[in-house]
Amino acid sequence: MPPSTLYLWRLRTLYVGYLERRITFSAGAHTLLFGLEDDVLLEVNGETFRARTLLLPAGISFSADSQGKQIGCCFLDPLGRDYLFHQRLMQRHESGSYFASALQDKQLSVLTQAYRDSLEADQVYALLADLLFPAADTTVEGFMPDARIARIIELIRSDPAQNYSNEDLARQVGLSGARLQRVFKEATGIPIRRYRLWHRLFVTSTMMSTGSSLTDAALTAGFSDSSHLSHVFQSMLGMPPSAMLSHSRQNRVLVGAGEPGE
Repeated sequence: MPPSTLYLWRLRTLYVGYLERRITFSAGAHTLLFGLEDDVLLEVNGETFRARTLLLPAGISFSADSQGKQIGCCFLDPLGRDYLFHQRLMQRHESGSYFASALQDKQLSVLTQAYRDSLEADQVYALLADLLFPAADTTVEGFMPDARIARIIELIRSDPAQNYSNEDLARQVGLSGARLQRVFKEATGIPIRRYRLWHRLFVTSTMMSTGSSLTDAALTAGFSDSSHLSHVFQSMLGMPPSAMLSHSRQNRVLVGAGEPGE
C-alpha cells in the first residue's frame, strides 16, 4: 500500500493515506473525512452517496470506499467545539451527516501539501488552524463547554489505564452516576466507556510512535492484552492496528504539541 502519515495531537488526530478496501467506522470522536483525489463513496444510516468532505458525529457507524484514492481523516476534539465550527460551514445531508464544506478547496490543498512535502506534526497543525479546527483564540458561536465533562475527560486522560467506576467519576463532579452518563453522552456523543477506549487507542499510538512494541503500548494504555487492543481498533476504525501504526519507510507516525493550554 502507498505511504501514509498519522499525526497525533492532544485533542485531535489526522490520518493521511489510503484505504486498502471499503471499511466501516464507528469512531469514538466526531470525524471529518476527505477524498483528497476524488469523491469517497459513503453509506451513512442506510443512505448511499458521494462526497469530497464529510462531517459525522461521534459514535455513528458509516462505511467509506475511497476506490483506491488518497484520503484524509481527522478525528476532532471530544467536547464538540470543532464539530460545531464545521457544522455551520457545511450542508446537512438527510443521513444526519454534513458535506461540502465552504472551506473545502483550502482544506484539500493544505492536506495534499502536508502529505506531498512530508511536513512535521507541528508544521501541519499550524497550517490547519481555522481550516480543520478553530484556532484557540477563535470564537465558535454557540459553543458552551460543560466544565464537569471537561473534568471527567481530564481524569481519564491523566490515568488512561485506570478503570474508574461511573460512580467514582460522578462523585468528582457532584452528579449521580445515571445523570453523569446522560450528560457525558449529550456533550460528547458517546458513553464514558467508549471514550476511555478511544483515548487508550490514542495513548497506544503515541507510545508506538516512540518505539514501544504493540504489546507494551497496549498494556500501558489499559488494554488487557494486544488482542483486546486489536479488537477495539478494528471495531472503531475498521482496520487492524498494523494498517495505521506499522513502522516502515513508508508509514510515519508523528506526535505534535498542539496549542498551549489545550
